[in-house]
Amino acid sequence: MKKLILGLVLLFGLSSFGLEAFSAEDMVYIDLFEVFSKYKKTEDYDKVLEGQQSEKEKDLESIKSEIDKLQEEFKLLKESEKDSKKKEIEDKASDFDSKRREAFLDLKKDRDEKMKEILEDIEKVVEQYAKKNRVRLVLKKAAVAYGDPGLDRTKEIITLLNKDYKK
Repeated sequence: MKKLILGLVLLFGLSSFGLEAFSAEDMVYIDLFEVFSKYKKTEDYDKVLEGQQSEKEKDLESIKSEIDKLQEEFKLLKESEKDSKKKEIEDKASDFDSKRREAFLDLKKDRDEKMKEILEDIEKVVEQYAKKNRVRLVLKKAAVAYGDPGLDRTKEIITLLNKDYKK
């Protein structure tokens, strides 16, 4: 409720300060989630990240197999031989945990960088669209309680993004 009141105060306050009021033609909105998910670069990056994840999972699986094998061997050892094998298993397990953490952080970093790049592309195209079409305000659909479907420019932004995208 406070946000609604604040919004109304700002809307009416701006016009009372002599600033121009926005007309319907000055404002549009886009579904940022749809733009993001239908951008071809997003699809391409998803495939790259999935490949990287799969590769890291294979590497981790091989280490896990080694640990499993060592644990089976451990069960067959005499008590006097178990101490050295136990240390080897603990070292492998520690190595596995370290590599799993590193793989997770690497993938997260790559994903974050790619998301940032995609969002910058979207921002750039939205800005170009707004300037070319003399739109003064572009809102995210998620921030709009109601928007006339005629003000939705999502498809146009997706088309522009994909037209400009080169692999």
